[in-house]
Amino acid sequence: MKVLSIFLLFILGNMPLFAQTPTEIIQAFLEQKQQELNLTAADTKEWVITNQHTSKQSGATHVYIQQRHQGIPIFNGIANFALKDGKVFSMGNRLLGHIAQNSKYAPPSVLPKQAIILAAKALDLSTPVKLKAIEALSSKQFIYNKGSISTENIPVQLMYFETKTKEIRLVWDLSIYTLDSEHWWSVRIDAQTGALLDQNDWITHCQFDGSPFTKCKHLQHKARRHQAPEKTLAPNQYTVFALPTESPSHGTRSTLTNPSNAFSSPFGWHDTDGNTGAEYTITRGNNVFAYEDTANTNSPGYSPDGGATLEFNFPYTNGAQPASYIDAAITNLFYMNNMMHDIWYQYGFDEASGNFQQNNYNNGGQAGDYVRAETQDGSGFTNANFATPPDGARPRMQMYIWPFSSNTGHFLTVNSPSNLAGTYLAASASFGPALPATPITADLAVLEDAVAPINDGCDLVLNTAQLNGKIVFIDQGTCSFTDKVLAAQNAGAVAVVIVNNLGFLFVVGGTPSSPITIPTIMILPASANPIKAALANGPVSLSIDNAGISDKDSDLDNGIIAHEYGHGISIRLTGGGSNSNCLRNAEQMGEGWSDWFGLMLTLEPGDLGSDVRGIGTYVKGEQNTGPGIRPAPYSTDFAVNPFTYGNSNNTTTISQPHGVGFIFATALWDLNWALIDFYGGTPDPDIYNGTGGNNIAMNLVIEGLKLQPCSPGMLDGRDAILQADQLLYNGAHECLIWEVFANRGFGYSASQGSSASRSDQTEAFDLSPVCRIAAAAPLANFAPSTLNSCVSTVSFTDSSTSTPQQWLWNFGDGATSTQQNPVHAYLLDGVYDISLVVTNNMGSDSMTQQITVTLPPPPIAIGDEVCSGDSAMLVATGTGSIQWKNASNNIIMQGDTLRIANIGSIQTYYAENLTGAPAQFIGAPDSSIGAGNIDNSPYAALNFRADQPLEIVSTWVYAQGASLRTFFLAQGENTTGTLPTNIVDDVTVFLQSGWQEVPLNLMVPDTGNYNLGGETLNLYANATGAAYPYAVPGLISINSSASITAPNDSYYYFYNLQVRAPRCVSPKDTATVFPVSSYFTYANTTNTFNFMDGSSGATSWLWNFGDGNTSTQQNPVHTYANGNAYTVTLTINGGSCTSTQIINGILGSNNPRNDRPMVTLMPNPASTSAELSLDKAAMEDLTVQISAVDGRTLQTATLKQGITAFTLNLEQLPSAIYIVSIYGLNFSEVRKLVKE
Repeated sequence: MKVLSIFLLFILGNMPLFAQTPTEIIQAFLEQKQQELNLTAADTKEWVITNQHTSKQSGATHVYIQQRHQGIPIFNGIANFALKDGKVFSMGNRLLGHIAQNSKYAPPSVLPKQAIILAAKALDLSTPVKLKAIEALSSKQFIYNKGSISTENIPVQLMYFETKTKEIRLVWDLSIYTLDSEHWWSVRIDAQTGALLDQNDWITHCQFDGSPFTKCKHLQHKARRHQAPEKTLAPNQYTVFALPTESPSHGTRSTLTNPSNAFSSPFGWHDTDGNTGAEYTITRGNNVFAYEDTANTNSPGYSPDGGATLEFNFPYTNGAQPASYIDAAITNLFYMNNMMHDIWYQYGFDEASGNFQQNNYNNGGQAGDYVRAETQDGSGFTNANFATPPDGARPRMQMYIWPFSSNTGHFLTVNSPSNLAGTYLAASASFGPALPATPITADLAVLEDAVAPINDGCDLVLNTAQLNGKIVFIDQGTCSFTDKVLAAQNAGAVAVVIVNNLGFLFVVGGTPSSPITIPTIMILPASANPIKAALANGPVSLSIDNAGISDKDSDLDNGIIAHEYGHGISIRLTGGGSNSNCLRNAEQMGEGWSDWFGLMLTLEPGDLGSDVRGIGTYVKGEQNTGPGIRPAPYSTDFAVNPFTYGNSNNTTTISQPHGVGFIFATALWDLNWALIDFYGGTPDPDIYNGTGGNNIAMNLVIEGLKLQPCSPGMLDGRDAILQADQLLYNGAHECLIWEVFANRGFGYSASQGSSASRSDQTEAFDLSPVCRIAAAAPLANFAPSTLNSCVSTVSFTDSSTSTPQQWLWNFGDGATSTQQNPVHAYLLDGVYDISLVVTNNMGSDSMTQQITVTLPPPPIAIGDEVCSGDSAMLVATGTGSIQWKNASNNIIMQGDTLRIANIGSIQTYYAENLTGAPAQFIGAPDSSIGAGNIDNSPYAALNFRADQPLEIVSTWVYAQGASLRTFFLAQGENTTGTLPTNIVDDVTVFLQSGWQEVPLNLMVPDTGNYNLGGETLNLYANATGAAYPYAVPGLISINSSASITAPNDSYYYFYNLQVRAPRCVSPKDTATVFPVSSYFTYANTTNTFNFMDGSSGATSWLWNFGDGNTSTQQNPVHTYANGNAYTVTLTINGGSCTSTQIINGILGSNNPRNDRPMVTLMPNPASTSAELSLDKAAMEDLTVQISAVDGRTLQTATLKQGITAFTLNLEQLPSAIYIVSIYGLNFSEVRKLVKE
């Protein structure tokens, strides 16, 4: 596996770390686990705590840290730790490895103001007006005004950012809240080029597809006036759709007295100062300010006033237009936001963890961030959203009207029989009269005609007498709608119901040959069939009217309000309150948690897990048991919701992010009901302090959000819930949790792949070994990958039987492992006794085997020391060929000499000595074998047989478009063109457009049939011309392609492959590159000079004073014979780096010049340009001159006073060595530059 999931979770409850403060505990842990985390020592040294709080529920201290490099924060270089009893209990890891190696620092050539202007241009915003900095927090962090492009001031901070190609770039991180409030962009602007590298919208939009509502209806907004309460109530009362009522279609309003929770909101809902008594009598307080924004001003509009007694009891009529009940709507939005605050506060979303409050009452966290909740927002329709900036900045919730089309609604009512009574969704017709406001009520009759099918009205009607005075059902059929309605009308029908046969509703259309005077509607067969069947048992009474033709207001849908607020919870708790960018990856589950928040708060007495729970059924105009806005309703019944983890790979039917989140929420909903069933089968109605299974589920999810890493995938979320159970309940529900998740495909063997991809998941339905029931003690057995190894790395595969639950390996060299199938690296030759002890609840067993390791001798690798910005040359010698690896253990080159350009920090590389057979070429030599084109098949591969273990070293490919591609090595022939499940190895590489050689380094473990391929790769393939087999006798034979239609003619992607038998690999030798810089200052009294070394990394010094004298002292004193100009050169470390200054006119006295800038020239060597940077601005204009080595001046330019960066254009210069001089009256430096 060449690309690994970057989430790493440790269970470390038994590993004490002898430190006391969180900083000391974490630092000791990082140092101890540095290798496992794939970090360098430097990566673990520079970080800061961004958030920290102790969970009242679990007692764990949650600590969030952010990496820094050279004092600059690294965007999403985040790790979160749970500390308990002075130990690291768990870690969610998103720390970046090998930062110094993958980054380089040059002073930003883009200023922060320029970064804002460039961001606005990239985001298609207007040019900022009167943009200026209003606060400088540091030399790298500023606050700018709104610049007429943002509704909030614009923060700008210098950061490092890791690109998709793993390059770490210096960026300006900033956020712009657009004037239309549609987007709150968090963006990264390259500090050198000004390019937009990354963007994330802090506003989570929940626009719903497939609704029957129009998105383009425009409402007329009128001035608001206060509505008087319907009746006088006791003080502090609210008439609302009280939980667990979900919406007007789920129940009626009720009146609540003082519903605030004393623990969560100790001073009530209208307080902000922490003293007894309300500061506001409108719908405003410490947790939320609810108001209307129908005019889309994005500022507080009208809010209802409850008066001194806080009586919020305003009129509402079901079915009325939203404008008529604005006070009731704002009150309900205020109520539900406060309930979300108060309820989830009980489970751990409190001040210290980043919740939403104006006043945090001295409980930690950042204050000033109450929710701005906008009722009936005028910026759109059929939508809702929630903006979540970092802790301390105010979020915004926007709730919208859902305009109801007159073409669909619950136009049909069954009055009797009672088992069918209720309203049914229908579509209206484009002909005939409008649906009446007063219902037309009559008995049902079904039309019958002379020719089968007899109920479609396409032939002579036979039962005209039975249709008189009735509401008539007619099947859709194939003839004209208007003809069949006229036939029923002529028979005396009072209305017609068309029974649809296509499974979806549409407007009944047509042009009648004569006037139609009775109304027509259409219903679905699922509604019609039981109604028709009821006729066999007696009359069926129906009514038709236009009831339900009113716009829906999402402010009355508590499920949608909870969903939106839930985005704020999941974003603030994942990665810490100060980071709002941790739920932006492809597999993140934000929409799922939000669905789940709403479902949990609308659980009602008598509910069952198998019930149908659709999301958004009210605003969508469906029955409460309708499918809602997700791929299926939520239900534990697989007949209702059959979705499992593997379905998340389906990019066609499962959307991102809503569909992805739905998959995870399906498992969460199942978990809730499994816990409810475990604790008595009934949800506990005490939502605050209950002890039922639903309360336990709420605890687990909130604690799990704090434990999971930044950018989580679904298995990260599963594992965090298992961790939460350990913290909260000592693992009491571990196996129940595994059973639920395994049932939905999130089993023990499931693979998440990368959380940045939503199409590389592998589902599995097995339980964790600790949850498997053992009937007997286990029988130990295992197999090493080899008994006689000439490579240091040996893998061990457990094959023990009788349900082992724990493993303890001893590798014979002092190292151990508790993994089931570990991999171990031996450093020395020897014979090693490998032992495995397996245990389950019935007992234990052990087994020992012996392996022999005989390694080639390690190479001798020599490091280098170069001037900062120059190239280094690393050399290694050995008995075989040399293979170079970087600090990530990735092969980067083969050959004796490794050249590293642009050295700006200490870098470590490793050389290995390889012995064995050389590589051989196989496969089609290039694409000229036949016709072909760029191929984007769902999966395409070459099928081959391996006659022995081998390595696929490299291949040539032709790519269309630059991007990451993943290649899979899988067992067996592929004849279906579908992604295989039995993947042996894979590698992800970044390809440029065009032809290129790609290192693969894929290991084929044994003899057998395999395929090498990938999915939707956009690579060149031949449709004809293949000449199978392509073979290296005794090693490999490529026999066919995975083409379904032409497997023997087609040839996919991989040209001129290099393969070889496995080679023996020595232990590594280390070569380190050290950048140094030469620099000096001086002070003089007349002709006696005190030279002061200011170099970095110097261990030896050679001064040439320009008058024939030299010195090897670090800080020499030299006296000149006269006051001429002299060129003084300091060379450090035997020639690693040289600095030169010209001393002019030695007269009088000069004080030390400590304000001299230090010069950096990068890259070096360079091809088209090089960046000359000063660490501080010069106090004068400087001349920049490029000269040939023979002294000829080739280019001259001026670096103006105050400027710290200058780009040298090298395009017109031939490849050679040049001298770059930078000088002024009081400054002179010389650098060597290599043009490639």
